[in-house]
Amino acid sequence: MEGRRSAEEVIARVEELARPLADQLGLELVEVEYRYGGDYLRVFIDRPGGGACMEDCSRMSRRLSAELDAFDPIPHPYNLEVSSPGSDRPLKSQNDYLRHVGKLARLVLTQPLDGQPVLTGYIGELQNGMLRVGLREGESVWLPLAQIRKARLEIELKKQTKKGPHTKE
Repeated sequence: MEGRRSAEEVIARVEELARPLADQLGLELVEVEYRYGGDYLRVFIDRPGGGACMEDCSRMSRRLSAELDAFDPIPHPYNLEVSSPGSDRPLKSQNDYLRHVGKLARLVLTQPLDGQPVLTGYIGELQNGMLRVGLREGESVWLPLAQIRKARLEIELKKQTKKGPHTKE
């Protein structure tokens, strides 16, 4: 590797190496995390239509490790971690939003909406770079995707009944 690369440059290079490998394995590259000088490189993958399993993570780790050894984008020792993003996965692309229509998401905005920098709502339709978000109060708002700095699925907790685990219904 020539010169020192920023964390963003390392992430971009790792994404270039990892995306075709994920595609070959029928997986989706969700996110790459790296902090310059850090001792870890985290790669999150998912399987469209269902979550990535341990075997998916293991296969991706072996293939990506070989690519990283060959192209050496990180000049110091580090640990490679490949895992599933979990049920509170980040949303990065238009396809992510389309795949998760109807699910609850937490959106961090570049500009506050009605004084709120963070919005939690249900992902709705996507049209012309605008996302409809259903709010809990029954109303919805349209946001330009460019106004969403970060987005992550939220885990919805099911309402519990007053009945205990041993009571009859």
